[in-house]
Amino acid sequence: MKILKKIMLTFMVVLVLAVLGGYIYFDQKFTPEKNYLTVENESGSIPFTWLGTEKNVLLLPIYFPGDTATYYLQFDTGSPYTILYSKSIKNIRQIHTNEEVAKTSFYIGKTKITSDKFKIYNLGNDNNNDSLKIIGTIGADILEDRKTLINFKENYIVLNLSKVPTQFQTKLFDFKFKKRKIIVRSLLNGKENKFLFDSGTSAYELLTSKEVWEKLKLPNSKVNIEKGQSWDKVLTVYTANCNQKIQISNLEIPLNNVTYVEGFSQAQYLMMKFSDMTGMLGNKIFLDNSLYIDCTQKKMGIE
Repeated sequence: MKILKKIMLTFMVVLVLAVLGGYIYFDQKFTPEKNYLTVENESGSIPFTWLGTEKNVLLLPIYFPGDTATYYLQFDTGSPYTILYSKSIKNIRQIHTNEEVAKTSFYIGKTKITSDKFKIYNLGNDNNNDSLKIIGTIGADILEDRKTLINFKENYIVLNLSKVPTQFQTKLFDFKFKKRKIIVRSLLNGKENKFLFDSGTSAYELLTSKEVWEKLKLPNSKVNIEKGQSWDKVLTVYTANCNQKIQISNLEIPLNNVTYVEGFSQAQYLMMKFSDMTGMLGNKIFLDNSLYIDCTQKKMGIE
């Protein structure tokens, strides 16, 4: 009997250590580096540009001092970093590169963004024949410790706000800004869920697992299958109609389409499970709304 107790005790100790080790591993794996941006001035209202007929990509215009050209960064709250594409920036003299990082300053409206540690990814093209010169991604680091307004109804964004907009002062609720991820609690289909707001999944309302997708989609809905891309990965995307409402705070938002994806990396799936999230909300579900995101107080508003 004593031997059995010792075996059980040893097993429990090993199990606890394995769980603790797994937690520490994933906590470190998904913890972003220190924010390397210096952000000055409130931007004013910046009209954004949509790429694609389905509003697949949200682009913000940027300007370099001494350069009359307009360049664009994709606005992607799913990315913890602002990133520049190596092939797209090679002819921009205001950007100084050193292997994996770049040094530069640029403006989004009146907001000046500076760093000597911009990450560089081996993506993009030389932009010579493109009507829109897309040179990178602006990530959730632009939101950290700052206030932001995204007005999808009127197609503009305001960065680095100095105060809470009047219309949101009585409509604020708590959210989590964990590891530079915007996580909101909501009610869907009678259950409480946690969703990641990812503006990089722009053309979709809700991205979730296949199991949740099966439960939410209308039984006789036609399934639209398309190929998509996330960085260097080709994905297969399945979208079906549904008839649900997502309640965030006191606001109910119609959910008309639900999507699941095949081709995500194992790390992305583990990140979702590790964070206990049901899925990702894209821009499409908020096209009739304005979002106020205050990462200084972890308060959010939707109207």
